[in-house]
Amino acid sequence: MIHAHVHRKRKGERVMSQLLTRVQRVSDQQLPQTIDGLFPESIARQYGLRGSQTYEIVYGLTRTRMTLAPGTTSLTLKESAARPLHLAFGMAKLGLRFEPGEKRFVIGPLVGVLIAGMSPGPEGPFGNITDFCREVSQTCRTRGGIGFVYTLSEVSAETNKLEGWTYRDGRWVKQLFPLPYCSYNRIGSRRIERKEETQTRLSILKQKGGLFFNEQFLDKWLIHQKLAVNSDASHLLPHTTLYTGASALQAMLTRHSYVYVKPSSGSLGRGIIRIAWKNNEYICQYETINGAATRHFRTFAALHQMLRPRLAKHSYLIQQGLHLIRSHGGLLDFRALVQKDRTGKWAITSIVGRTGTRQSIVSNVARGGTMLPLVRALATSTLPTSMHATVASTIRRQALTVAHLFEQSMGGHYAELGIDIAVERTGRVWLLEVNSKPSKTNDAVASTTSGPRPSVVRIVDYCFYRNGFTVLPRKKKSTASKRSIQKRRTSQ
Repeated sequence: MIHAHVHRKRKGERVMSQLLTRVQRVSDQQLPQTIDGLFPESIARQYGLRGSQTYEIVYGLTRTRMTLAPGTTSLTLKESAARPLHLAFGMAKLGLRFEPGEKRFVIGPLVGVLIAGMSPGPEGPFGNITDFCREVSQTCRTRGGIGFVYTLSEVSAETNKLEGWTYRDGRWVKQLFPLPYCSYNRIGSRRIERKEETQTRLSILKQKGGLFFNEQFLDKWLIHQKLAVNSDASHLLPHTTLYTGASALQAMLTRHSYVYVKPSSGSLGRGIIRIAWKNNEYICQYETINGAATRHFRTFAALHQMLRPRLAKHSYLIQQGLHLIRSHGGLLDFRALVQKDRTGKWAITSIVGRTGTRQSIVSNVARGGTMLPLVRALATSTLPTSMHATVASTIRRQALTVAHLFEQSMGGHYAELGIDIAVERTGRVWLLEVNSKPSKTNDAVASTTSGPRPSVVRIVDYCFYRNGFTVLPRKKKSTASKRSIQKRRTSQ
C-alpha cells in the first residue's frame, strides 16, 4: 500500500508554507552525473541546506528518492529522474513544500475527479458535468495544483499510474498521471456504483492510500434510521416507515391526511408518489414524462392493486405529508449545500429555495422547478414576513447540525452533502433527505457566475488542506467585487 504523507508540525520544527515554482525537465547531460536535479535556492537559504543530498520526492501517491542540490529558482529534474513521477511539464507553476524533518519535497497537490466513463456529446467529453470538471482543473492550476478527470477503467491493482484529462490552454489534454492524493467520487449512476466490478476497483483505489470522497450514493431509509436514534436530529424527521406491503401503507394513510411514497435509493424526484385521502376517495399523483398524472380510487384495495407492481420493483419508504409553504403556487423547499472547508470543518456553501410548478408534487429543478437564493425564496413565499429571519437562521443552523450528525453516524468519508429541508406553514423546519452526490450540472446553479462556482473553490480548498498545502488568504475585494461574490454565493 502506498500512503501519501500529510505533514504534521513537530515541536520546535520549522515548516515553511509551500511556494509556487516552475518544474522543469532537462536532458541528463545538462546536469552533473552526481545529482538528479536542482531545487530552489530560497529553500536552501531558509533551512541552511548545502551541497547535494538525498531527498524524498512525493507527487500524488508516487514517491521516489533523488539526489538534489540547491541552485535555481525552480525545481529542475533530469529526464531519467523525473520519468517515474509522471510530472506534467510546461504547465503553470506548481506548489512545492519542503518538510525538513523528513527531508521531503511534496509537489502539488494532485486532485482527481473520478467518473464512471466518458460521456461525449454537445456538453463536452464528460457529459453534463464537463463544465464542473473544467472549473476544478482550472481552480487547482491557479493555486499550484493539478486537477484532472479519470475513469473507473483506469484503476488497477497492477499499477500506480493512470491516464486522465486536464484542462489546459482552452482544451482537454489527455496525459499520464500518478494516482492522485485526493480522489473525488463523481460516479453519477447508482446502478454502475453498485456493480461488483466497480466496488472492486474502488476497493483497490482505497487500499492504495490517499483521500477518497464522497464514499457512495446514500439510501434514504438507512439515513433515516441512523438519524432517528439521535435526539438532536429525530425532531427534524417526518414520520417515516419502510413500505413492506399494503398494511404499512394503509396504516400511514390512516394516521396522516396524505403521504409521499419514495424510492429509498431514488434521486432527482424520480419515482415519487403522493397519496391523499380526500372527499371519501384516494387521490394518487405521480410524475410522468408529460407532467403530473392524477388517478382516483374509491377503495384502498383498488389503489394498492395499481401500486403493487410498481412498489415491488424496488425498496420504497412512506413519509408523512407536510403542509409546506408555497411560492407562486408551487411547493417550496430548500437545498443546503454543506461542504468541508479549508480547515476541514463543515460550512454552508449555499442555500437555495426550489419551487415546483403549480401542478407538480415535487420541487426538484430536474422536474421543472426553479431556484432562488434562500432569502429571496422566503420573500416570495406564503410564510409570514415576521417569520422569515427566524426560519432562515434555523435552516442554516439545522443544515450544519445534520452534516455533523451524518458524519458521526455514517461510515466512509464525505466532504459535501446536499441537505434538503422543508418549512411548514407554521414555520416548523423539517429534514427531507441527505444527498451525497449533489448536482453539478449548469441548471443547478441559481445565478450566472464569473469564475469558478463556490462549491468548486471549497472542494479544491479542502483537497489542498488534506494534502498539507496552505490555501493563502484571498486579497481584499473592492465593493463592486464583494457584490459580485455575494451573487455567486447562491450558486452550487
